[in-house]
Amino acid sequence: MNTLSNGQNSTLGIWRDLCAATFGEDSKATAFLDAKIESCKRGRKEEVPANEGQLLQVLGRLHFGEPE
Repeated sequence: MNTLSNGQNSTLGIWRDLCAATFGEDSKATAFLDAKIESCKRGRKEEVPANEGQLLQVLGRLHFGEPE
């Protein structure tokens, strides 16, 4: 299992909780992770194989929009 820099397992559930705490429950980034959780067989326990930095960039862009 991949782990995050904070020591937690890299799962959709952990990412979703961190995203909601950072960007809020109404963020597009949180909604993106909610949709992924719904579509995955293991739900919140699904491992996220993506590089932590890359996923942070994706979530930031979803929340803040594309830079101009």
